[in-house]
Amino acid sequence: MIDWIKSAILNKKIAIAALLIAVGIVYSNSLISGFVLDDRDTVINKSAFFSHPENTFSAFAQRDTTNNEATPYYRPLNTLTYMLDHYLWGLNPLWYHLEDVLLHALVVVFFYLLVARVFEDELMAFFSALLFAVYPVCAEAVNFISARNTLLCALFLMASLLALSRKGAKWTALSFAAYFLALLSKEPAVVEPFFLLTFTLFARDEKRFRVGWKTFAGFFVITAVYFLIRQAVLGVFASNQSLEFSVERLKFMSAVLFENFHMMLWPFSLNAYYSMLDVFFTPLRAVIAVSGLAALLYLSIGRGTSGPVRAGAQWIVWGLLPVSNIVMIPSAPVAERYQYTILFGFVLILGYAIAALYRRRALPAMLLLALLVIILGARTFQRNFDWRGNLSIYRSMVRSDPGNPTAHYYLARSLYDAGRFDESAGQFQAALARQPDYPEASDGLGLAYMKTGDLEGAVREFRAAVSFDSDFYTARIHLGVALAGLDRLEDAAREFRGAVELNPQRSDAHLNLAITRLRQGLTEEASREFVKVLALDPGNVTAHNDLGVIYFRQGRYADARREFETVLSIDPGNAIAARDLPLVKPAGGSPTPGGN
Repeated sequence: MIDWIKSAILNKKIAIAALLIAVGIVYSNSLISGFVLDDRDTVINKSAFFSHPENTFSAFAQRDTTNNEATPYYRPLNTLTYMLDHYLWGLNPLWYHLEDVLLHALVVVFFYLLVARVFEDELMAFFSALLFAVYPVCAEAVNFISARNTLLCALFLMASLLALSRKGAKWTALSFAAYFLALLSKEPAVVEPFFLLTFTLFARDEKRFRVGWKTFAGFFVITAVYFLIRQAVLGVFASNQSLEFSVERLKFMSAVLFENFHMMLWPFSLNAYYSMLDVFFTPLRAVIAVSGLAALLYLSIGRGTSGPVRAGAQWIVWGLLPVSNIVMIPSAPVAERYQYTILFGFVLILGYAIAALYRRRALPAMLLLALLVIILGARTFQRNFDWRGNLSIYRSMVRSDPGNPTAHYYLARSLYDAGRFDESAGQFQAALARQPDYPEASDGLGLAYMKTGDLEGAVREFRAAVSFDSDFYTARIHLGVALAGLDRLEDAAREFRGAVELNPQRSDAHLNLAITRLRQGLTEEASREFVKVLALDPGNVTAHNDLGVIYFRQGRYADARREFETVLSIDPGNAIAARDLPLVKPAGGSPTPGGN
């Protein structure tokens, strides 16, 4: 039986088929998931941009954005895949997820072929690739559509290294091209030339992977060109974050390193959001992190280290550098998706160890491999369910880290968006119990109270939010709306006026102030505010309609008619304007009978 399994594994076609089946089984349930977290901003909200093929080239001339804010990331290839997806199947998440599963499967196959070719050991290559195929920390990169850049980066890195393992100028050129595509997918690809340098310097018998100085020069030229493009597009050569070697930063880096080792070695307590509260320094964590790094460095250069172990250790060391936070990562200090490319090194070492055991005692080795694949695959399959939607992923965050106020806050927001206001209030309260001075949570709790009819409670929470952050614009707006709901109109107007002072270029504060003043009978001030609204937002139907009402009451019938006609030109089905327009005679006339 063991001999039959071995002969099957040594057949490349059968091995590749087995790897593809493993990926298909483990990630089959990811196809039922929707868009989650940043997917709305990355995919859904960019539909208008994706709908125009002429924007294909524009993707190379702009930075990534998240929540309409610019990021220090330049990943045009990722954007192009979303454009193609949008053209092929619109906004059906099934196909986006299927594409990500297929990308992961390709990465697995390329990794298998690379290891088999470089180290001439199909058994070790299969063991390593199979473990990578089912490893739980890969689940975020596969399930999270916005993390597709990670899959693309890994795919092109593997393609580049695989091409480089072959002789000839055309293969070298193909390796260069794949490396450049990896850079255009995600920044960590920049470590490839450095890995090749150390791998070549300390190589023993990997004859198929010795890189000459001309090839090194080519990789570094491509890297320089990439950074010049980043400079031109982003305005920064590498990052807008500063390089820092302070004691506090080094302590934080040790905590980050610890979390990365923890995820790699124990991929069961996973969390889709690691906040600054999760990544904390302790002397014990620092000792573990530094010891782990020292062990990797020793394996990277030790004379007695075997080729696969040396390569795996070097790959991990170089892979950890971009996520070390020596330059702070804006999105999150630690993330499962950061582990995706780093994991190649770890599973290579693990696959080597199992293959070595197999050559001494085949049955225990196969049983160990089967046990690992079943346990890891089951955890990955289970993890996929967490990524079905925002509610499920936020619930998983709370389960993973119940003391994290941010996790409770995001779950509360998701519950609020789902219309489950009582549950939402409970989660906002849980966030505030863990961090009392959390203005966004107080604001959210106030909104939940408004939805359940508790306006007094809403006012209390909005006031708390403003007291925590006096520049919290939306909390002031919400406070004014709640006060207006209690007929405390002068207090409401004061809050809206405060919001106007914070940001006079936002139309919503002017609009709410205008409506409040109109309710108070202060039509002149209301009229001035409505005019300001229309200067900022010419298509605002409410402002046009209410201004028309004011003009009508002032006897300015021509102006009133113009406003009502404008409303109907913007919104032909507007019932209020359709009702009021017939009450106004043509310019210069007087109100018709029945007018107000």
